[in-house]
Amino acid sequence: MITGISRRATAIESTSRFFQTVDLIISHFKREADKEKIFEIVEEKFTLEDILIATASVHLYHNIGIRVSEALDLSKGTIESTRELELLQKRILYNEIKVLLKDSFRSEINMLKRLIDLENKFIDLLINLRQKGYFDEEKETLFNDLEKYIEKELLEIVLDYRPSSFYDLIGDLIGLTNNIKDDILKRGAEFKDLSVELEKRLLIEEKEDKYLELSSLTKTIKKLKEDFEFKSYKELKMEAMPIRMIKKKIIDYEFNKFPVSVLGLKAFKRANDLKKNIIEKIESGLEQEIKYDQFEEKMLDYLKEEIIKELSTNANDFIYFLQNLNEEKFKEISYLLNKYGIHNILNMININEEKASEVKKNMIRYNIEKFEIIQLSDQKKNPLNIAKKALNKIKFSYINQMDLDMNLKFLLNKEREEFSDLWDAIEEDIEYSYFDLKDLIRKKETIDKVFLNQLNLKNYSQILFLLEFDKILDALMKESFFYILSKILRQLSRIIESYLKISNEKGLYLLALKKIENTTESEEWVQIKIEELVINRLIERQKELVEIFDAQNKPFLINGFILARLTDNSLENAIEILQNKVSPLYEDIKDLKLKEDLISPISYCIGYDLIKRFEKSTAIRKEKVEEAKKVKEIERKEIKQEIRKKQEISTLNWVERKITYSLMRVNSPGINPNQLYWQEKDTKTATDSIKIHSELEGNSIELISEYFLFCINKINSMTSEVKLPNKDNIKQFVQNIIERTLEKRLNHSPSLEEINDMYEGERLEISQIVANRIGKILNKAIYAKFKSKKLGS
Repeated sequence: MITGISRRATAIESTSRFFQTVDLIISHFKREADKEKIFEIVEEKFTLEDILIATASVHLYHNIGIRVSEALDLSKGTIESTRELELLQKRILYNEIKVLLKDSFRSEINMLKRLIDLENKFIDLLINLRQKGYFDEEKETLFNDLEKYIEKELLEIVLDYRPSSFYDLIGDLIGLTNNIKDDILKRGAEFKDLSVELEKRLLIEEKEDKYLELSSLTKTIKKLKEDFEFKSYKELKMEAMPIRMIKKKIIDYEFNKFPVSVLGLKAFKRANDLKKNIIEKIESGLEQEIKYDQFEEKMLDYLKEEIIKELSTNANDFIYFLQNLNEEKFKEISYLLNKYGIHNILNMININEEKASEVKKNMIRYNIEKFEIIQLSDQKKNPLNIAKKALNKIKFSYINQMDLDMNLKFLLNKEREEFSDLWDAIEEDIEYSYFDLKDLIRKKETIDKVFLNQLNLKNYSQILFLLEFDKILDALMKESFFYILSKILRQLSRIIESYLKISNEKGLYLLALKKIENTTESEEWVQIKIEELVINRLIERQKELVEIFDAQNKPFLINGFILARLTDNSLENAIEILQNKVSPLYEDIKDLKLKEDLISPISYCIGYDLIKRFEKSTAIRKEKVEEAKKVKEIERKEIKQEIRKKQEISTLNWVERKITYSLMRVNSPGINPNQLYWQEKDTKTATDSIKIHSELEGNSIELISEYFLFCINKINSMTSEVKLPNKDNIKQFVQNIIERTLEKRLNHSPSLEEINDMYEGERLEISQIVANRIGKILNKAIYAKFKSKKLGS
């Protein structure tokens, strides 16, 4: 029985419900925004297989950042928007995954059915042995029949299925896969040294827990080969001894993993049968057109119906059933139920939708709120208990004046006025009134009578559970359905992890190329060593991909996949490059292409070919980046120049208008020149303009001098009656003003850098002095022009 609260104790346990990548794929089905992205990739009519592949495509593009943009000819103008480009890339990934996946879903479904059938054989045998008394000879016959069945199954699988399917099945049947995954997660939770030198990083495999399905398959294969003494899958097909050793290990493990009781065994078998039915429905959805939401709803309804049947059993059998359905340990089931507020499994037993409906109807009929049941179920927070304590405290204080037999129920059955002083004291001590408590005790009596007695419920916790029955059951159904669905996603997860792994290693290869590029002629051995390490690492990727894709005779597929990820290209394009473009292997010898019939998928030579193609691709990309930078820099300079012109115009506009207006207006008949002279408000406006102009890009002395000179040139163009300073005089004047102003703070002659970094207050002070100087010169020019006109007339 589950009572109390369970929690996941470690980071490792929290990751083991769905094994990472599988969990991430499943999570897309739970988010509406992700569903929209998935459905836009597939056609109007689609199967479950189409949806699963589209989900992987969405995950690769959005979550991992895989791009195949090199495969698109953007120069032709066929891509009209970023959205269309995004959708096109996801569809390219969709087609790639479909090619790589082949018939994996069906293979995994067949393996699951075989595994369930084999487990049921063990369960049937154990039930018979524990229910009936067999003689030794009869037992031996039963065991021999089971051994023959297992051996026949293993031989069929070895001959008819791809290696990864066989390794997965055996890993599951002997408990090896989960042990390996737990070990990877445990080591992944440990702290790692981040400052590892390049040579060591090229030698070691990193972040196995990030590629859990890939890593576990590799380790499973290695462990099975070691323990059962075979070197290759081909050898396994021809040797009888490894199969017999595997068969013995399966029997030893399977006999010890099931419950001891017959009822527990039967519960396990019912869960197996339900799993098999769900798997068959999923298989049907893979091949037939579906509407996904309806498909999921039907699956959940079916699961709910079967789970409710199981609730009519006892608590132990139901736990056994859930354990096998979700393939979890007792502790994990405890955590799962606690997560949905089920702290006592007995509250679930003999419960159904009809009873839950009755509870909800009675809640409405008797005006009872969920919060009130929560209050009453909590001994510490129950208002009636709080009131009883307050009453007892008052009775203790006035022991000689009060009837000691007087209790809360008695008081609540009387009118408040009869004991108004007592109720005043109680209400002052607690936050509830007489009327609150009277209403609550009435509801408690109703709950006890209607819910506990008439509906035969156990306690208040069970009432609360029934109020949430539909939600909790739906959540449990989703947990079970998505877990069963995840059982056919191992190969899909490995494909996703392959994309991720090689894309992540690209950064490591770039570091290696950079180190090679920076070596001198005298350090040629360093270049050779780094190249060797990179090629050896690529060979490991080749080996891994050959096992995953079952591609012992497909060198272009395996190495095209690697090249595509290194160059952000599509798989189709990368294969075409390997097939049709001259290989770097023959560089400086002859222009030759790779011949498929002469090369192996796992090859040092192809590793060298890949690294050289990657090196060339990186160099071309660098050139493109540099070219793009140059274009951007030119554009930036042009923009800056345009901005500078606009800024100059804006800062010079006002002073140009002021000078022009003043010197033209002074010749008007009857004008008084005093009206045109530079005023204090003009100084303020000019000061602001000079300050802004001095903050443009460039040297502050030059910029202020430029403003001053512009004013002088404008005055000079409109009158010759006044002597004006020349360019050198203006620059010297500005420089002197700036130096004197800054020396007050610096106590030394300022450098050019200090001038350009002057404080805002200093800049304003300098601008004001220059503005006043311009004003005086303009006033002289106005007066000289006015006087010249007067003398002329």
